[in-house]
Amino acid sequence: GFIFMILLSSTAYSQPLRVVTEIKPPLQMVTNDNVVTGAMVEVVEAMLKHANIDTSIEVYPWARSYQMALTHSNTLIFSMFRNKSRENNFQWIGKLLTINSYLVSLKSTKNMSITSLDDAKKYSVGTIRDDLSQHYLCENGFVQDKNLYLNSDHKVLWHMLSSGRTDLVFANDLLWQHEMKYAGLDPSTVQFVYQLPNFATDLYVAASLDVEQSVITQLKNALNAMKASGEYHKILSKWQLNLKHNSQEFKQ
Repeated sequence: GFIFMILLSSTAYSQPLRVVTEIKPPLQMVTNDNVVTGAMVEVVEAMLKHANIDTSIEVYPWARSYQMALTHSNTLIFSMFRNKSRENNFQWIGKLLTINSYLVSLKSTKNMSITSLDDAKKYSVGTIRDDLSQHYLCENGFVQDKNLYLNSDHKVLWHMLSSGRTDLVFANDLLWQHEMKYAGLDPSTVQFVYQLPNFATDLYVAASLDVEQSVITQLKNALNAMKASGEYHKILSKWQLNLKHNSQEFKQ
């Protein structure tokens, strides 16, 4: 039986598709009783079901999931930013979500008018240390401890805004409510005042290079069908990811 096993495992069909992700609420989470859930988990599970692929989603630290998908082990990975350095290392199945970034202030802050990034330099902006947002602001002329304040985590970041120690927070439209609630703050106390230009990022579901072309096509068709039928949109609504804001200017 041993030799037979080796022969069998060298055929593509016997190797089940692995699906890996990381914990990133509300997109991907693990409940206390070890159930994998979240908005993008539901989207990917529905896509697999439509494509008649029976497999389960495994959750690891990002570096490990990424390595697995990179080393061609018949693996799907989500939710992953698509950029130049990754472009040729994966097969890109489809976009799951576009994240836009904004400067956010307290609603109680009156007469704040920001129509350009330069306008924002008159105010203090909080962001997360070593985040892409820090590099973006520094490249655009913000100066640390003058008008840019770096925080170790999102809890501190939002409390700085809430207590008036910073005027603005650099936030994205996907996670801001989640972050504020986690910090014990009320999301209805803030407003989006300025959308940051050239800072939208797309999250994708992708596959390792060794996943067969027929499987890729099946998955692409499944995701497109879900978007066309409204099923995808329904999942986003259920998880409150319609990405609509309390600020009229930013109707998506």
